[in-house]
Amino acid sequence: MKLTKEQAEAISRGEEIPVDIEGTECILIRKDIYTKISGDISKGRSDEVTEEDLRKLLTRSCESSDWNDPAMDIYNDYDTVITGSKNHAR
Repeated sequence: MKLTKEQAEAISRGEEIPVDIEGTECILIRKDIYTKISGDISKGRSDEVTEEDLRKLLTRSCESSDWNDPAMDIYNDYDTVITGSKNHAR
């Protein structure tokens, strides 16, 4: 495949290049970038993730972000602190 000078420069910067192969739209990317993202793609995240899976991921994310730190308890009553009312409509 022959690239234009602009395409070659874009690839060297890590950008993707849209290409059409016999009517099929494709994206050309560097191998090192593909290697980084291919693990995420191969996990099949879209239809296989359940609501329960998402809740577990959210819980893990919050725990790893120190949401169990007592200093973060203020966010439990954020609406009350900001608006003076727990039932404040936004």
